[in-house]
Amino acid sequence: MRKSEREVVSFEEKAEILMRCKSMTLALQEEDGPYLVPLNFGAEKQGENLVLYFHCAVEGKKLALLRKNANVGFCAYTMFRVFNKGVAPCGYTTDYESVSGKGTAEIVTDEKERMHGLKVLMAHYTEGKFSDEMFSAKALAITTVVKITVREWTGKRLVRETV
Repeated sequence: MRKSEREVVSFEEKAEILMRCKSMTLALQEEDGPYLVPLNFGAEKQGENLVLYFHCAVEGKKLALLRKNANVGFCAYTMFRVFNKGVAPCGYTTDYESVSGKGTAEIVTDEKERMHGLKVLMAHYTEGKFSDEMFSAKALAITTVVKITVREWTGKRLVRETV
């Protein structure tokens, strides 16, 4: 990382940044270049690994691309403020936190793990607790859960004191 003073190294701090982000962008590979799509997600630590979960329909472009190449990239960020620290326009800057990385995606077929993944996703957006029975069988029948085991990821932050 070019600006090492902005790098976030610890797993825990990177995870905290990730959980402050409300969405992430998933990067998949098409034949003629990358395909990017914003997603809702959930995240958790499994052993020494970060694992991400997202859900989608049972067919579509994301799944077709994942079946061809399970290697994915991701990025999530949050911006705190934009401000002018000097002479406009070149003096404008942004305070932010971000994480990005690469991993291997797999379509989850085990029902117990599917439910777990959906609960991890829900926990990112609500404090509510959900039993398996609370999930609609009709909705589950048309929902695919994808798990990404992260191989590498970085965190970056620039947050300055407010005046």
